[in-house]
Amino acid sequence: MKELIEKIRKKGYWNVEIRPTVFEEKRIPDLDSCIALIKECQVSLRGWSYPHIDNTGISVGGNDSVQSFCDWPEGGYFEYWRLYQSAQFVHYFTMREDYRLSEKKIQEIKHYHSTSSAKFLDIISTLYSVTEVLEFTKRMAINNVFNASVEIKIELGDVQGRELFFWDSFSRYLSRSYVCSFPDENIIASRTIERNDLLANSSKLAIDVCLEIFRKFNWSTNAQIFEEDQRKFLERRS
Repeated sequence: MKELIEKIRKKGYWNVEIRPTVFEEKRIPDLDSCIALIKECQVSLRGWSYPHIDNTGISVGGNDSVQSFCDWPEGGYFEYWRLYQSAQFVHYFTMREDYRLSEKKIQEIKHYHSTSSAKFLDIISTLYSVTEVLEFTKRMAINNVFNASVEIKIELGDVQGRELFFWDSFSRYLSRSYVCSFPDENIIASRTIERNDLLANSSKLAIDVCLEIFRKFNWSTNAQIFEEDQRKFLERRS
């Protein structure tokens, strides 16, 4: 899978890592239980589930892990995840904006925003992805995988010069261009969350993580503007 991860990292990408703060080698008793857990906790709120299980299914990734991958150039979907019996979950997937925005659409965005940027990150898609990550983690907690606290790290790669935008509607207004100026660095948002807080506040925590990400694009905003979008998404009304 090394080659697939290298392919994912060639353009914009996400890397999600979820792990209990206390290591327990056989937290999940066997590999069949790992497979069942992924299927039980998978989040299906839009056309592409989180995490995605490719038509090749879930395979054994090692003595203590299971995995699945997607290598679909035509759709711009490259993805790889692995779940260990320790309940550590590692997930790489592409920024879809880098594969699904046509040149015509890019020029349209650049004209609308009066920007020279050629790389973009959709605000609402980011909200959806982070919400899926927190919802997936919450479902793992419901299944008693985490009995204390859990660490979640979300990394966004190839962000330098990348600009925020709204993909589906130019009626949403940004007062100016919001571009990440990190020199040769990735955005990392991490949280250590108590199990009870995760169960009670996963949606709020997801928005908080999004706000942290957006601040690194020099955009400071408030949580309220995302609450209705998130609510519709979780209710499958988006």
